[in-house]
Amino acid sequence: LSKYELPPKEAAELKTHDQRDDGSPYIWKNIDHDGFSSELRTLVNEYFSKLAKEKGISKTQATKATFGRWLTVLTLIGLFFASIPWLVQGQWAFLIITPVLGWLAICNYWHDSLHFSLSSNWRVNAYLPYLMPLISSPSMWYHQHVIGHHVYTNISNKDPDLAHAPQLMREHESIRWKKSHLNQKCLSRVLLVWSIAVGLGLQILNDVRALKKLSYNNVVAYDKPSKMQMAAHIAGRIIYILFAFAWPFALFPAWKAMIWATVPNVVFSLCFMINTQINHLVGHCAHAFDSNFFKHQIITAQNFGRDSAFCFYFSGGLNYQIEHHLFPTVNHCHLPALSPGVKKICKKYGVPYNSVSGYRQAIEEHFAHTAAMSVKPE
Repeated sequence: LSKYELPPKEAAELKTHDQRDDGSPYIWKNIDHDGFSSELRTLVNEYFSKLAKEKGISKTQATKATFGRWLTVLTLIGLFFASIPWLVQGQWAFLIITPVLGWLAICNYWHDSLHFSLSSNWRVNAYLPYLMPLISSPSMWYHQHVIGHHVYTNISNKDPDLAHAPQLMREHESIRWKKSHLNQKCLSRVLLVWSIAVGLGLQILNDVRALKKLSYNNVVAYDKPSKMQMAAHIAGRIIYILFAFAWPFALFPAWKAMIWATVPNVVFSLCFMINTQINHLVGHCAHAFDSNFFKHQIITAQNFGRDSAFCFYFSGGLNYQIEHHLFPTVNHCHLPALSPGVKKICKKYGVPYNSVSGYRQAIEEHFAHTAAMSVKPE
């Protein structure tokens, strides 16, 4: 990366896009000579150098999806689209089957693609997410997730994921406590928020607020889009609303249309929330911090079900959250192989490696954290 380094004088005159930015919370000086960071780099370089040599490809190509991974991704995408006719015909079972297949396709390709870890061809990574923008607008996801969350994981006023619905849920001490948070530990409140988080939250409300303020959740700023960009973005949101909510009213009676417009979106949103809230918002991760970037990524993340094929495929590899945050441009299919080495290095340097047995334990820990954050601070 040295070719991108600016002269000290020029760097000193630079200003951040967001004038409220008070600088990096991390200490980068001498990180190349830090033993912990060096061993992590050695681990990942040795793994992919060997893989690249075996396959006769570049090391960068080796970090992307394997043939088997592509086969899984294309199969899941195909199954999702193949299920849609049954949903449109009003088959009740597909109220569940179609959104679950949609989630399995999305979590196993969309997330990787937007991290540019699906293919070594940047165009594939950039354009393929627009095939199934079921979580949010890809451009918004870049700002929220890739730029904001991954860089400043669980850091107050920098990680946009800490403030998606502060009126309803308080998952971090940076969110000012309100009386409405008293009941956030109730299952009914959690299910309500989780049910509307994607369809109403990420896809519409957060999107509108971000466009209005030119800032995602008030922490990730971005340039004002051109008229053409804005028109394309709005067209994309309209298409999403038509395909997600409106079409049933053109085919079914009102009572059935309401069900078809609601249930698939709720099921998909629940799948998303189950697999995203348990990775960072737990007691030992939510408020952790380290000035070493790599250590910070580890102690603010939690793995789950590392030996479970179900956990891997149903989360799209998000159950290896620690390794994903360390190596975000590496496809998730490689993370199980890197995990033992990362754990060994963490043990050597006394860095907590948070990992639980599976979904049940991870959800229990998240709910315990949510209950603890509902209490009014003294």
